[in-house]
Amino acid sequence: MKPARPVAFIRAKTPANECRTTLDVFMSHIIVEPVEDIATAKATKSLADQYRSELGFHSRQTFIESSQRKELLVAKVNGQVKGFVRFHHRRDHLTTLYEIAIAPEIRTKGIGRRLVEALIGDCRRVGSRCIRLSCPVELPANQFYETLGFRCLSRRSSPGKNRPLNHWSFPVLPYRPINFVASLTASSRDLKHLIRTWEAEGLDERPFSMCIITPLFIERSSFEYVRYMHDRWGVGVFFDSGGFFVQQGKIRYDELFSRLLDFYRRHDWADCYVLPDFVPTSKHSPDEVSERVFVTAAEGVKFLKRMPAGLRSRALGVLQGHTPEHLKFCLDAFLEGGVERIGFGSFDTTGAKSEINLMTDGSARRLAFIRDLIHQSFVTQKIKSIPDLHLFGVSSPNVIQQFRGYLATSFDSSGWQRTAGYGNVYLPFKGRRNVTHGGASVLSGNGLTAAEFYAQCEVTKHSCAFCRDFARLQEDRFARMWHNAIVFTEMVTTLNVAAS
Repeated sequence: MKPARPVAFIRAKTPANECRTTLDVFMSHIIVEPVEDIATAKATKSLADQYRSELGFHSRQTFIESSQRKELLVAKVNGQVKGFVRFHHRRDHLTTLYEIAIAPEIRTKGIGRRLVEALIGDCRRVGSRCIRLSCPVELPANQFYETLGFRCLSRRSSPGKNRPLNHWSFPVLPYRPINFVASLTASSRDLKHLIRTWEAEGLDERPFSMCIITPLFIERSSFEYVRYMHDRWGVGVFFDSGGFFVQQGKIRYDELFSRLLDFYRRHDWADCYVLPDFVPTSKHSPDEVSERVFVTAAEGVKFLKRMPAGLRSRALGVLQGHTPEHLKFCLDAFLEGGVERIGFGSFDTTGAKSEINLMTDGSARRLAFIRDLIHQSFVTQKIKSIPDLHLFGVSSPNVIQQFRGYLATSFDSSGWQRTAGYGNVYLPFKGRRNVTHGGASVLSGNGLTAAEFYAQCEVTKHSCAFCRDFARLQEDRFARMWHNAIVFTEMVTTLNVAAS
């Protein structure tokens, strides 16, 4: 038997440069653009009909409506439609790819890749995080999606159908897990008891991966307990600036600036250093709000430059303000100043001292505005990577599922501690529920019996060492705290697994 020819010998028959030149000339004649007229939509429908066995039947009106929504891209060669991709940008910031097809005579020429690249660009334009699609398992298109970097999530038959489908996903933006940052506002006595309670259970895992403290305003012994969690448990630590205490009139901003800078210079072991912010509230006049926003941005950048060089990559600038102009001013100043992490503190508030942040429609609009600004900066290459985004002071697990849609990578909450003090517990993605029946009606959730509690545990698939004994949960405030902390950690794990 004669040996097979070497691959290099076979390729030598057709000069590589000649093939590349021919392909380059062909590709230069391809135009990918959105459909803006009915005639092109009809031509796209005619191309789709050539692949009816693969794509199924779709009416002409379907393509016209997609073109009107600007959710139909076509590839033209010499003015003729030779390929298309039809899709839908969903409200949850995911994009569904419905169909993609190339004229039979020019397949394998790279047009399909060009169409998908154009779709990715459009996803970035509207803020979509991921492209998803379904494809019958027997079609060669599955290899095409794999080559482009799509990931096969599952293979299954849809309800009522016998044709098994592969479900593919492509991340438009880099995968960014979200983290729960536990706010440790407890007294030193409580922190000591919390540590003892956790270690008495003999649990190897951490109750949370990150925590946040305001080092200038906590007891020295509390600070040492946090350092213990960092060193012994591996818990990362955020140093908050204490801007809230400026807001409350307990310290002047200039004093906070100097004391915080001195503290940061002496403690280089934290994972995040929040820059000083001058918090405006709804009680301030528009001029006062604008002044505080300016100080937050300008003085924050000045503070960054005075920090030790080794800490600057761990600095976080806080976006403050009541209007889009305020938020844009802060974001631009921080990004141009070299800040790599951003925090959002512009929630609406409630409480006697405006100490409770609320996820209102106004808060959601401001978050969406920031998300769109960051997207635009990334798409236009004003920034090379998307900065981490931390959300300050989130209390309830009810709203956590919304955060990924705003590009958030972390959030902090003291609710796991505070609500436990009123006899309340959380369950994954549920509001607080009272288990002691002894709290004030305004601060306590709906009461649960043991049977009702464990029924909800089964529904939410929660179980932990601190809630298996309902009597203990009723009587032990620290057991309720740890139970709540574990629930927060379970929620972010669920969200991260779903997103990955």
